[in-house]
Amino acid sequence: MNESKLKTIVKYRAKGNKTFKDYDAIVTGAVKGQYIIVEIEGMIGQFSLEWDSFMYVADLFGNTVTCDYKVTRDFTAKKVSENSNQPTVVVKRKQSGKPISQQ
Repeated sequence: MNESKLKTIVKYRAKGNKTFKDYDAIVTGAVKGQYIIVEIEGMIGQFSLEWDSFMYVADLFGNTVTCDYKVTRDFTAKKVSENSNQPTVVVKRKQSGKPISQQ
């Protein structure tokens, strides 16, 4: 899978605000129709967004995060250090829910 297919835009609304703010994000894991795991640029950590019949949604301490991302196949991804000669993101396809060995 190409790294550009992992990039998406996440809409974030802070508690008490009426407007959403867009952030760039990278999808690091996905299971079609259940959840996606995103790493949002400018925020520390990864966030899990659950499927809500038409888009992925999460409620983090009253803050709303939404994402419209189309999952074609279940996958996991991990970042590789940018100083190596490898691509910055490595993607592996999930198979039948078994854990993928990380080598």
